[in-house]
Amino acid sequence: MTKVAMASSGLLQESLLGQAVRDVLALPRLKAELVAACQAMVSPLQRLYLGNMAMRAAVPGLTADALMERMTQSLEALHGWVLEPRTMPSLGAGAAGLSDFWHLVLMAHSLGELAGRTPPQRLLHLLGIARVRARLEQHVGLANVLPAYLAPDPAEHGLSVIEIAALCSLKLSTVRNAVSRREMPFSKLHGVDFDDALDWMVQRGGFLYPHINASTTGRRINGRLAAEWLAASDSVVLERTVSRLRLSIWQLADCRQRIALNTEGVRSCVVLLPGVEGARLAGMGLEALDDRSADPAATMHREALALRGDETLWQCQVPTMAVLGTLIERLRLGESRLMVADEASLG
Repeated sequence: MTKVAMASSGLLQESLLGQAVRDVLALPRLKAELVAACQAMVSPLQRLYLGNMAMRAAVPGLTADALMERMTQSLEALHGWVLEPRTMPSLGAGAAGLSDFWHLVLMAHSLGELAGRTPPQRLLHLLGIARVRARLEQHVGLANVLPAYLAPDPAEHGLSVIEIAALCSLKLSTVRNAVSRREMPFSKLHGVDFDDALDWMVQRGGFLYPHINASTTGRRINGRLAAEWLAASDSVVLERTVSRLRLSIWQLADCRQRIALNTEGVRSCVVLLPGVEGARLAGMGLEALDDRSADPAATMHREALALRGDETLWQCQVPTMAVLGTLIERLRLGESRLMVADEASLG
C-alpha cells in the first residue's frame, strides 16, 4: 500500500469481476459516477477552504460543473491508457491533473462511506486496474507513467487473485480454482509471483496487457504475440494467411525456409515447420515437438503449405520470444548452409 492510495486490491470491486472490462469501464458509466462525485465534493471542498465562512461565501469557480470539466480530461486520459495496452496517456493538465482526479475519487469514496452513499465503484475499479498495470510494467522495466507517489511500491512483487481476475475479465472463483489446481504457485504473503501470473494470464483471451509479455524474452507468449513480432521483424516476410485454418505462413528472408503459426492463438504459440530435419530442432527450448509428416490429421496443413509427399512436417509450441528468436536464427543459418552446399555441388 502506498502512502496516498489504497493498494490495488482495495480499489478493485469484487462485484464487477467476471464482466468484460470494457463494459464495466465504459466511459459514459464512468462519467456518470464522476458527475455524482463532483456534486458530492463541492460543499466539503468549500468548507475545507473557507472554514466557517463557507456558509456565507463560496470559492469563485468552485462548482460541480467546473470540477467536472477539469476532471473529465484526466478521466479520459487514464481511461484510454487502461483500455489500450499500447497507448501512452496524454494527461492533459499533466501529472498534477491525474493526481487531483485520483484524490477526488478516493475522497468521494471516503465521504460516501461516512454518509452511507454508494461508492463510485467503476471509478475505483479504474484506479485499481491502472495501478496493477503500472506494477507489472515496472516489474518488466517499462516506463512508469503514473506520478511518482501514486506509483507502486517496489517491494510489491505479487498479484492477488482479485487483481488477476480483474485483468482477465474472469470470475473470482475461476482464478481461485486455478490456484487450487496449482496452475499458479500461490503464497499467502505475496499472492502469485508476477512472472507466474503473466505466464498464466497471457493464455486467457480477456487479458488486457499481453504487450507486457511481448516486451520480455522470458515470459510465455501466444500465437497473436508471435505474429505481431514476426510482422515487425526483418528476418521474415509474410507469404499469406489461411483463414480457414487460422494460420499465417512466413518465409524467412533471403532463403526458402517457411514456417506457419496459429495467428489468432491465445492459449499457446503453435508453429508448423515444413521440410526441416528433426535433429535441427533439438536443444532450443521448443515444447510438444511432434513429427506430423505421416499424420492424416495434418492433411489440410500440408495442402496449405503445398508440401510434396516426401517433405517432412514438424509441429511444436514456442513458449517465449527468446525461443522464437532462436528458432528463426537457427533455421536461417541451416538454410544458408544448405544453399552454400547446393551452389558448391553445382560448381
